Amino acid sequence: MRASAWLPLALGVGCSLVVLPARAAISAQIPAECGSLAEFESELEQRLGAVATSDTARVTLTQESSGYQLVVEAANQRRELHDANCQELLRAAVVITLALLEPKREQPESAAPEPAAPAPPAAPAPPAPKSSHRSHPKFGLTAGGGLHLGTLPDPTLMLELDTQLKWTRFGIAAGFRYLLPTTSVDEKDHGARIGALGPYLVGLFEPWPRVQARLGIATYLLSATGKGSVESHDGSAWEVAPTLGASFTPFERPPFWTSLGLEGQLNLIRPSFEIRSYDEVFQVPIASGSALARAGVVF
Repeated sequence: MRASAWLPLALGVGCSLVVLPARAAISAQIPAECGSLAEFESELEQRLGAVATSDTARVTLTQESSGYQLVVEAANQRRELHDANCQELLRAAVVITLALLEPKREQPESAAPEPAAPAPPAAPAPPAPKSSHRSHPKFGLTAGGGLHLGTLPDPTLMLELDTQLKWTRFGIAAGFRYLLPTTSVDEKDHGARIGALGPYLVGLFEPWPRVQARLGIATYLLSATGKGSVESHDGSAWEVAPTLGASFTPFERPPFWTSLGLEGQLNLIRPSFEIRSYDEVFQVPIASGSALARAGVVF
């Protein structure tokens, strides 16, 4: 064939090389249960369309212990996904491959940025929840009564007026108690009639709701009148004792409440009473105690 015949043929081939875009070389490894390899390659070729690129694309879909792993390598980039559904991963492989092979479009520099939408007005903050515990102390005023044993010769009625100042779990209380007089006489009708009145100061602790413990000190001024002697004389003496008690609140409907309690005391100073020219008629024992019921109001 002469050179003049080769010229048109060469021009035709050259034009075809210029007009037809280079297509990417695609290799894929897909398990049979995930989809058809031929359909995947066909869909990818159709979506690539007229995109010209000489890059190669490699798609690998393999099974692992927790599902499937997808690896897409193209344009010197690598993307990796994991999922239990391999069909979903295969569809994702098409999108990822297209994104890696298609050249990025440059945004026009002259385009002005869109103005930011005005921020919506801030909603008003919700009011802070009120604390269930009051920050200032509570003041309580109570009255009570019960049975007292030990300080006087016989068990007797005890009357009490109590004030309390309490914080969350701690507090203090102070008050006065009155012990109704009782009489102690021997077989010869010699003895004394003795009563008591005194203040106390204790610390309060509430380890659980409606349970209160008390620790403090109580004092009593014991007053006695002799009986059975020729001359009747009066006498008085002080008793001092540390106290320990506990109480339970069976009823509480603010501002009112009631409580039941027990208290013991160790009499460190134990006064005794004697009739002149006669034997001792009474001495306060080493320990005494009380059972009390209280009712009060809290401010």
